[in-house]
Order: sequence, then C-alpha cells, then structure tokens
Amino acid sequence: MSSSSSASRSQTHTTRGIPSKYWCGSNLTTFGAQTKENLYRRFYRCEIAIKSDFQSIKRTTTMRLQEHGKKIDESLLEMKRIFHDQTILLEELRNKSTSVLDAKSHCPLLNVAAAAIALGTLAWLYAKMTSI
Repeated sequence: MSSSSSASRSQTHTTRGIPSKYWCGSNLTTFGAQTKENLYRRFYRCEIAIKSDFQSIKRTTTMRLQEHGKKIDESLLEMKRIFHDQTILLEELRNKSTSVLDAKSHCPLLNVAAAAIALGTLAWLYAKMTSI
C-alpha cells in the first residue's frame, strides 16, 4: 500500500473596498438599502443570483396568475349559471302572472259574485248598526 499525500493551499483573497466579483466568479451588483435602520448601507448581490431570483419570481407570479384566472373563470361560469336560472324563474313567474290575469279577465261572473257578496255584507253591517 502506498501512501501519497498532496498538500493543497487554499487561496485566501481579501478585497478591500468595493468588491467587483463574487466568490463564484460572476459580477456583483451594488445596492443601497432603503430601510430606516440601514439607510443607504451598501450590499452586494451576485448577478447569477439576481437572475435566478427574477426567474423564480416570474415563475411563481405566472403560476399565481394562472390560478387566479381559473378562479375567475369558475366564478364567471357560476354567475352565468345563476343568471340563466334566474331568467328561467322570471319567465315562469311572468307566465303565471299573465295566466292569473287572464283567469281574472275571463271570469267576469266571479267578479260580479265577489262584488255582490261584498255589497251584501256591507248592507247587512249597515242594517245592524242602524237598528241598534
């Protein structure tokens, strides 16, 4: 069994001032904080990370918009069904009300009989009140 050892040195690279490259080798973008606690404090973001963040935000936003679109479509279909049902009920109600009006106009004998009963009742009440 042979033993071999290799010595590797890690390069320590310190940057003074504003760095221009990230540890992975990509360029850095410098930002200034907008919070009250750290107003205008510099921080750095890797351009690759910014692009991947943008892609993930775009993907999640697209998925959310698709979900909202599906819910809106379902709501519109539900409203369309409700309006259709209400239209049917309204037509049935109109048909019934016209049939009731037709029945009233076709039976003048019932109108005369109801008027006679009302007149007879009023006459009887008048007679009772005047005879006391």
